[in-house]
Amino acid sequence: MTIAHRFKKLKYAAQKPDIIWAIRSLNAGPLPGIALFEWFRDINPSSISGDNTLFIYPVSKSDEGWYYVSISYPDCASKVDSVYIAVHNPPATAPCSPATNTITFSSIPSVNVGVTSWGMDVDWNCKNLSAPSLGGYPDFNIYFEYYWNNKEPEDGAYDISNTITFDDGNPYSVFIASTYSSIYFQANPGKVYVSHVNGKIQVTFCNITFSGSLGGPTYTTSATGNLSAP
Repeated sequence: MTIAHRFKKLKYAAQKPDIIWAIRSLNAGPLPGIALFEWFRDINPSSISGDNTLFIYPVSKSDEGWYYVSISYPDCASKVDSVYIAVHNPPATAPCSPATNTITFSSIPSVNVGVTSWGMDVDWNCKNLSAPSLGGYPDFNIYFEYYWNNKEPEDGAYDISNTITFDDGNPYSVFIASTYSSIYFQANPGKVYVSHVNGKIQVTFCNITFSGSLGGPTYTTSATGNLSAP
């Protein structure tokens, strides 16, 4: 006896601004009621479901990968099929349009960036899009979550993390810091917008706020700008 089976289309049911959250349905098609189903992940040899339909909700980047379904029927050989689920950051457009490689601060000197760098930061073991401090002007560093150490970050909106260790495990997050006159400013929670122009990563940010201190009173500023990889 041959077991006929197929996958239906993935179904997208919902979406959040920072990542696609969806009910994704992988359906094996009509089979006798006593057919047995087992679903597996490529990273997990144990069965994750015994239903004929697999639902993943909400879905995150960690859910990306291969999914396998094994279908069996008494006195018949089992059949196995698979599908790859790709989870991508949804498109997002920055609500501001600063010129490329410019940073406008509210209470410290603004910067027309002449030099940028993009790559692994050996001190923090993550990728960093940065502008150095030149002539006494502020530096600027945008650190990407560790997930992107061996990948190019996807376009879309990213959350600003409150720690460079990215404790929440959200791959769509960055940590931003700037130093001016020995004051270390850290960006407060907000959003940045990643895009690629001619294959080069760009990050746009709109009125994000910073706090810093020298051990005494807290200093604050805000920044709107754009950094592009060289």
